[in-house]
Amino acid sequence: MLTTNSIRKTNPVILNVANMVTPQHVADAINFYGGSPIMFTDEREAAALTNISSGVVFNMGSTNEDTLRNVIASGKVANKRGIPVVIDPVAIGATELRQANFARAAKEVNFNVIRGNAGEIAYLANVNWAANGIDAGNGDADIATIAQKVAKKYDCWVVLSGEQDIVTDGETTYCVDNGHPYFQTNVGSGDMLDGILATAIAVENDLKALVRATATFSIAGEIAGEKYPTQPASFFVELFNQLATITDDDIDTRMKIHQL
Repeated sequence: MLTTNSIRKTNPVILNVANMVTPQHVADAINFYGGSPIMFTDEREAAALTNISSGVVFNMGSTNEDTLRNVIASGKVANKRGIPVVIDPVAIGATELRQANFARAAKEVNFNVIRGNAGEIAYLANVNWAANGIDAGNGDADIATIAQKVAKKYDCWVVLSGEQDIVTDGETTYCVDNGHPYFQTNVGSGDMLDGILATAIAVENDLKALVRATATFSIAGEIAGEKYPTQPASFFVELFNQLATITDDDIDTRMKIHQL
């Protein structure tokens, strides 16, 4: 079983193609959780940095031709070496460019995990959904069914994050009911979760580790929210404190998970 001690002891290097909004938040989250973040913007480094990494994260939130080349160059090396890949299709329903770039990346790279909100995952499932920019928006479809459809389509794990998190391989599906509303208030929470997931499966590459990592991030937020129930900015700082100090006892005691 994935443990906080195993993550901190292993200290895996996690390579990130980040977006322009949240690289510091992502790096901090990975670091406090127990990983070692590194980022790059030049394709000429892609192979060398991927080769020293134990997990990679591709955030498509600042999508452009350079970002896409970096994703494909790093992803091909990661696939060849068996290094797990997490991709975040940020606001994919918003523009044709984001859709085209994700499609090109998916054609060249096999993803271990797609992590997105309900609107992003619904787009990939070709399900009608009223997304709102980077926000999840709303729709009538069952989110677990949407996540399962995308997992089967791309032959990967899917983490659909929101008020209730769904983690699935398309057949086995878990719901994580931990969390806090301030995750939605603070921009970049999902990007941070991307890094947490990559760190976890760099240490133990299986579905249950992915579920536990998802729950850990949500529980850290719950505790932070209890300390700062009316201060969303202080919540965000405390979230980092909790990621750095959370124990397996904390996780086991508070974890609210059920299998569908």
